[in-house]
Amino acid sequence: MENTKQTPQEKSTLSNILEQIKIVLMIYGIVIIIHMVSIGSKLPDLAKSTVVSFVMVVIAITLKNVVKKPNLPGFAWATLVSFVLTLPISPISDFIVNAMSAYSFGLVGLPLLAFAGIAVGDQLEVFKKLSWKIVIVSFVVMASTYFGSAAISNIILSLKGMI
Repeated sequence: MENTKQTPQEKSTLSNILEQIKIVLMIYGIVIIIHMVSIGSKLPDLAKSTVVSFVMVVIAITLKNVVKKPNLPGFAWATLVSFVLTLPISPISDFIVNAMSAYSFGLVGLPLLAFAGIAVGDQLEVFKKLSWKIVIVSFVVMASTYFGSAAISNIILSLKGMI
């Protein structure tokens, strides 16, 4: 028989992945409740979207914990996984896009922003050290993002002859 004992690092990686998946499951529970209460989505419709999204998140969590170089944050891995799986050349692209139609992504972001707020709440001392300069930087970043997006949209719409 083969020796199937795990090394301490493998146990640590697996336990990290499982711990992160537990948190993701809790977030998906909140997302489902928000959709059902706020826009009256039906559970069967949400189930398909949730399962597809959950599989992509589990892939991203696994990559984040297994792939050491480049050291990307979890949201970057999730973005890459969903981007690759929904490319037009992907054989499952149409399925994923159709399955995700039950989700309102504005509502998906609510629990994520709440958890981010809680996480930042523990870091108030760090924010105090950053002083007022962080406010200016955040306004510049938000304005740049907004006007940059508007400029790109304007260029594309002009090229297509829609404006």
